[in-house]
Amino acid sequence: MIADNTAPVRRRPRPVGFSTVASAARLHLCKASRDDDAVRTRHIAALLAFTPTVERTANQMRITFEDGPTAMWAYGVLPKGDVELAEVGKDGGVVVVTNPQMVLGPLGFRDGRWVFGQGKNAVLGISRGAVHAAGTFSKHGLKVACPSTPMMLTLTAVMTRLGITAKPTEGEPRAAISAGDVPVALDRLGIAEIADEYQRLRDSNVVRKNA
Repeated sequence: MIADNTAPVRRRPRPVGFSTVASAARLHLCKASRDDDAVRTRHIAALLAFTPTVERTANQMRITFEDGPTAMWAYGVLPKGDVELAEVGKDGGVVVVTNPQMVLGPLGFRDGRWVFGQGKNAVLGISRGAVHAAGTFSKHGLKVACPSTPMMLTLTAVMTRLGITAKPTEGEPRAAISAGDVPVALDRLGIAEIADEYQRLRDSNVVRKNA
């Protein structure tokens, strides 16, 4: 699987009511792949590929994360050497990679594109990394913002192989998972414990609407 995220992307919206679910999901995803090197490699590759705030120059990649723990996790997972944790706080962080072609090559970065590979480890790692980077929750479900339409189609196909019902959206490229399918999706991602928190928040929103 090859992904090209050189197209301009937009910063994803952050629904206030469900931000706690997104933060909890990211924290659990930081822990989910720690025991499997093969999955973790695809996870970090997809995280970088789907993060919407990546700036590139000739010999540097600057990745801005909207979540501090994710920035620290990425810094810890990335190969040591030309990788710097430039900023970090509870609300985000910045990781700078010098000579990305060399540093990130072992993770699948080739000539400005990400090559994720194939197989069950790739399927799980890509799905985790994409949700980790660009997933937003709402009462309508879970949407993952994608850098381009081809990457959206790649992600929906990958998620389908994992047993997640995800559909491409019209307009802005996003992989959409309906509210009813979110618990299964979280289970397939290995973070089933987040499903209860999501469902409680969604139910409370429905109750307030009907009150």
